[in-house]
Amino acid sequence: MIDRFDALAALQSSGTMGSAASALRITQSAISKRIASLEREVGVKLVERHGRRVRLTPHAEQLLEHARPLLAGLREVLHARRAQRHAALRVAATDSLLASWLPVTLRAALDRLPGLSLELHAHRGPTLVERVRSGDYSIGFCPSIAGDKDLLVREVAREPMVIVPARLEPWPVAQAGTEVAVWAIETRSLTWEAVAARLSRLPRKLGFGLRVEGRLESFTALVQIARAGFGHALVPIGVARDLGVPSERLVHLGDLSRPIAVVGRRKAFELAGVKQLLQQLGPLWPR
Repeated sequence: MIDRFDALAALQSSGTMGSAASALRITQSAISKRIASLEREVGVKLVERHGRRVRLTPHAEQLLEHARPLLAGLREVLHARRAQRHAALRVAATDSLLASWLPVTLRAALDRLPGLSLELHAHRGPTLVERVRSGDYSIGFCPSIAGDKDLLVREVAREPMVIVPARLEPWPVAQAGTEVAVWAIETRSLTWEAVAARLSRLPRKLGFGLRVEGRLESFTALVQIARAGFGHALVPIGVARDLGVPSERLVHLGDLSRPIAVVGRRKAFELAGVKQLLQQLGPLWPR
């Protein structure tokens, strides 16, 4: 039952079968079968197709609204029982954090907690938030978001954003009042949502601004674009360092940074395993 509602929620947030399948890491045919099974069970049509787009019917919207808190509560019970039996936590993190400093930080914390283990999963930011909200994971690590009645958000670190120069060549001094063209992450990224509003302050603080000339879905790809000489790239410092960009080539942007947070349903923070993990992580977060 839970997997069928997951398919419906993924369609609601993504709008296409392909994107929903990608978010759940299953095939499009599996999405279709889950939706068809749920339609047979409830006896009403749940999705409407408009070309390649898929839209939930009013019946589906109402069904999902009522089902979400029930399913989240069920997941919390199941995860708590699983954690009691196996001392394992289901944890999610964004791809960019797992591509840089988070795995080492988590490993250092777990080394101090021999009785605790993690089931670690990677997702893009928006998908991670929805999977944590639904109760699929106990907690998630991602760029900070606004909390709400369902989610508690604890900011734990700030990671500087830097520019990787094209071809890793020495950074030319930008003239005051000019705009430097950069490649940046896609607008749906939680990182972009966190830093976009602060870009307007750069001219006042650094003397030059940034203008986005292209976007990609991966910070790793952005670094490689810069290495190849397609342009400068705006990325988190941890990603640049872990991909071998020399520190002396990185262009620092004052206090421009992305806030990193732990997100979870409020009851999740009461789990013994979550409390132990966050306590050990406290002094290990990058400063």
